Amino acid sequence: MMQEVRCGQCRRLLAKMLPPSEVQIKCPRCGAINHQKAVSLVSQAPPSADDRGCHGKATQSPRP
Repeated sequence: MMQEVRCGQCRRLLAKMLPPSEVQIKCPRCGAINHQKAVSLVSQAPPSADDRGCHGKATQSPRP
């Protein structure tokens, strides 16, 4: 869902964005600098996604 970014002083609509992200915009109406950061952090990949076995050892496929 798109999130509206409005000026903190005059409430003018400055942008619409998909969270999570970070943006800094200068309002063309009143000149205020508006800075908005992500609400949630991007999660890291699960441990099983790094091509390692269940005990943390690198696995190799047998070659013919």
